[in-house]
Amino acid sequence: MTVKDWKKEQILVIISVFLLFSINLLVFQYTVDIREPWHGELSSGHHQWLSGSTLKFAKNWYRDGPLNLGFTLLENPSSIEFPDILSRQPYVNYLPGCIIPLYVIGELTATEPNAALLMDYNLLNHFLIAFFLSILIFIFLRQIKIDPVNSFLFATVPLFLELLLPGPLYWHQNVFFADQAVILPFVAYILLEVIQDSYKGRYSRFLGVTQNFILLYGFLTDWLFVFIILTVYIKRILEGKLCFSRENFAHSLKDNLKFWIVPSIVLAFFVIQVYSWGLTGTVLSKVLFRVGISSDGSVTVTNGLISFYQYVTSGYGEIGFYALCFSLITLVVLLLYVLRERFIAQNTDFRIKKIAALMVMLFLPCILQLILFKNHTLLHDFSVLKLSVPLTTIPFVLAPISWYLLVKTHIIENHLKIPLTFKGRLLEKMKVNKLLKPDLTLLVIFLVVTASASFYLANEHPHYPELFPSGNPDYEVLGTSIQKNTQYSDLVFSPNFEIPINPPQQLSYSMKRVYKIRSLDEIGSYTQGLSGYHVVIMFIGPPSPQWAEILANYPLIQDGNYYYYQLN
Repeated sequence: MTVKDWKKEQILVIISVFLLFSINLLVFQYTVDIREPWHGELSSGHHQWLSGSTLKFAKNWYRDGPLNLGFTLLENPSSIEFPDILSRQPYVNYLPGCIIPLYVIGELTATEPNAALLMDYNLLNHFLIAFFLSILIFIFLRQIKIDPVNSFLFATVPLFLELLLPGPLYWHQNVFFADQAVILPFVAYILLEVIQDSYKGRYSRFLGVTQNFILLYGFLTDWLFVFIILTVYIKRILEGKLCFSRENFAHSLKDNLKFWIVPSIVLAFFVIQVYSWGLTGTVLSKVLFRVGISSDGSVTVTNGLISFYQYVTSGYGEIGFYALCFSLITLVVLLLYVLRERFIAQNTDFRIKKIAALMVMLFLPCILQLILFKNHTLLHDFSVLKLSVPLTTIPFVLAPISWYLLVKTHIIENHLKIPLTFKGRLLEKMKVNKLLKPDLTLLVIFLVVTASASFYLANEHPHYPELFPSGNPDYEVLGTSIQKNTQYSDLVFSPNFEIPINPPQQLSYSMKRVYKIRSLDEIGSYTQGLSGYHVVIMFIGPPSPQWAEILANYPLIQDGNYYYYQLN
């Protein structure tokens, strides 16, 4: 490529990225508007338990400091009845990656994390996921010598699918925990892997460091990154970028250690954290349950395929299920083709090989996690959210292009010996700039793909409201009242209401447990053994005549329809 062509290429890339960003922003703004009725408040339905847990954990960090808590996720808030970390019940099934951005934003804005902040950050994730997917496809298609016009057109497909399908629309606003938070670093990590495959400039070291930071955040967020890093490691070995060479063993060992240093640090941190709280047995039993080995965990697997099918069709529709099946078939065919060419023909088409590698990185980690942690998969419909990554990139983009390349290269040109000159003559007559010459066959394929994807979205997008449960404004009203009228030294009781440890939605607002009792005599069982000054509060909203008489002589604070009696 001449210097002049290189400059034109850079201009085209800048223009394409700007246009993709603009389209992404317009479609995203539409999705923000249609999701507005469910924004800013938690519901009791459809796994918003996860958002409640995230908020509860983030508020604990914001109030107590993550260093003071050993970067642990704690189920109970700071209160007189929980004198140490263990009594606050550490949650060690996951590392705290998804809490970090909410805590950092809270510190930077001097604002305690709340439901609106959580959903705003979740929406930002959704925007970036769609944008990065489109950029990933554009850059990759240019790498395999697809013309700029088709590269740009095909790059628009993932952003529309990602932003408009019902599943991502719901999960990337109202529910945020590990399974949702991991999608952004997943896409960003693969995007940087694709960029580094062809970029050898002065910023390559910076790209490598950035990719490792994303790897660190991803590993801290969800165990999906175990499978992502294994897949990328195998890819690099097959490409010759990582290996153990006898001639230069020290250098190759250094490269391998650099690759695994981040996962090793994170896993060491996890082991130390679990061991320090004496929860090794708890974690092991949870792992056995999630993989379906334990007796209680194996029960869930009985109707596995039915549940999985229902989860996929709920979030992506029946067409989405068959599109994923088509993607899997295509991936198997491409891998068999690459193996055949590698060991028989000794001349694998680099484009097919690169498409197969990218499809493996986008799809295989999802498949491995879904299969290995099958109990987790079959208990939670959000477990299929990760499938949005292969669904938006493979069946409507990478698969049709790979089939086209297979047919063109190995049937038409090699076996039928039909020269494809008509397109070239047509483009010459049109006097199209060489750099902008589109492959007309690919252009037709794009039109077919666009028609198919449009039909798919037209069928599935209108169903998105079915996934959104009604909000519960009482959570915030009640939680705000309890926060305002109680403090660390208070124990709060009620004859007609409780805020347990789980489900966590209400506790994420109040950050104060409320214990339900039938008589004042039961209070002693809670206060026995407490050391230090503490205050017993009876919370009623509003009191019945019976309780009004019992509590008549105690100091009272009334906050709207809520009544706080100080018993001592």
